[in-house]
Amino acid sequence: MPVRDYVYRGTTRSLCPECKRVVDAKILVRGQRVYFRKHCPEHGTREDFICSDVAFYDQHEFDQPARMPESYGTTADKGCPYDCGLCPEHEQHTCIGLIEITSSCNLRCPMCFAESGPGGKHIDFATYKSMVDRYILHEGIADVLQLSGGEPTLHPELVPMLEYAYQQPIQVVMINTNGIRLARDPDLVSQLATMRDRLEIYLQFDGFSSESHLALRGENLLDVKRQALDRLREAGIRCTLVCTVEHTANIDQVGEVLKFGLSREEVRGVSYQLATYCGRHLPAKDLENRTTMPDLMKALVRQVPEILRADDFYPLPCAHPNCHRMAYLYRGEESVVPISRLIDPKPHMDLIANSIVYTPARARNLVAKAVASAGDCGCGPGGCGSAEPSNFIEQALSEKLTGKEVFRITLTGFLDSYTFDTRRVMKCCLAHILPSGHIIPFCAYNTLYRDGTLPLPPLADSKQDTSSRSISNLPLISLGGVKS
Repeated sequence: MPVRDYVYRGTTRSLCPECKRVVDAKILVRGQRVYFRKHCPEHGTREDFICSDVAFYDQHEFDQPARMPESYGTTADKGCPYDCGLCPEHEQHTCIGLIEITSSCNLRCPMCFAESGPGGKHIDFATYKSMVDRYILHEGIADVLQLSGGEPTLHPELVPMLEYAYQQPIQVVMINTNGIRLARDPDLVSQLATMRDRLEIYLQFDGFSSESHLALRGENLLDVKRQALDRLREAGIRCTLVCTVEHTANIDQVGEVLKFGLSREEVRGVSYQLATYCGRHLPAKDLENRTTMPDLMKALVRQVPEILRADDFYPLPCAHPNCHRMAYLYRGEESVVPISRLIDPKPHMDLIANSIVYTPARARNLVAKAVASAGDCGCGPGGCGSAEPSNFIEQALSEKLTGKEVFRITLTGFLDSYTFDTRRVMKCCLAHILPSGHIIPFCAYNTLYRDGTLPLPPLADSKQDTSSRSISNLPLISLGGVKS
């Protein structure tokens, strides 16, 4: 009797990359590699490569009950992904709400999923205000608002837009930027410095070789990035480095990016984002070679073994486990130590779930529970050989940990029409806020709604009093720590 050459792991719904029809997909494991087998009535059966190592796939042991938004934008009618708005079938609130305030950009990156470039349009202030208001309507108190584009620093009303966001119950406001204007416009940086208590710059930073910059951005921008970082440091503005990872361009530099970030006081974390085939970024000839989450994690461990091990990473509990991996590092006086080696966070994921924002109180609660249950720092009978564990625990319990000490690493794999997975979309905590009032999961928007493949569903009536919500009681925090 013949035996199949794969192990069946379940089903999901995905897309036919040829026509973007929503189709059923079998999840197959062949060797250690994960594939989706799909059948489209028009284009037939195909398999798409999803993940290079099944050991890191579908690790649901970290899952936690999700936090619901205060209200929904649409009704559940046709099922995921047709009802985005968010609909009541969505399994997570929005941790990061993203507003594209312009489609104009001073670059024309070869891999831009938004296909931005010079000559785009800015949204007007009234439209922006209504989008922020919509976000607060559904979230109540929002974790993060990210202003994006295009290149958001090109918008002539960027500063008033930030000022309006600061009047709302939003804990962190981020600017997603290539850094060109920050490097060249000290007056803008000075204006941003007046808002640094709740501001974080999300700075595109893809590596150190001219080849990687040309492949991903079309220009060699390393000197510009360094100048932007220098200005941010002088102004006391926090920053996260955002490294898009593409297997032929820069995966050999991810460790150097981490070490560079750790050496800079103004850098509070590195966000690695796997390249996806949306927008202007055309698929490689051989999609079997695309970089997946285990490849990125193993590259980091291989390149910086003195800092990281594979077990230092764990899935972000509020999203689907295949979407994000994260690790926190303690930047101590003597060394850099993964926090997971100082305490074991796994039994206490309830204190990490449903928000990506770090606060001293959350750190104190996590450390107190971990120490109480473990009875020590978690380093074993031989100790850690340094003062870092006791320093970390003392700072955490006294709520003195700042963004200078807590350094965040995130690994993110976005979806495209090859890897689209409604299980992941339904738990997405990163969403586009549209001028129409819809709030749509990031990957659903970029694959299906941005180009009009799917029409926007009708909005449900949803009115709510927000007059009691005040920013005055919110802690001054960033994704990487408190105001410092």
